Amino acid sequence: MKDYKDNATMELPGFGEPAFEAPEVRKGNTKPRQGKNIRQEQLDLLAALGPTDISGLPAWVNDENTDLTGLPIWR
Repeated sequence: MKDYKDNATMELPGFGEPAFEAPEVRKGNTKPRQGKNIRQEQLDLLAALGPTDISGLPAWVNDENTDLTGLPIWR
């Protein structure tokens, strides 16, 4: 038994023939790449924050203008 409602699905947009064309095939370069090896460089972005601990995170620096909680001391 055929379901006639399934035929209506093919009339919806997007179920017909594709609107795009097949990509054109380009002839690639058959020689393997040699030569340019770009070295990566490690950036030290935390250096501006001061000394770091073993994990690489900024170390606690005791400032005379702040208490142990980091709040300013009013004089």
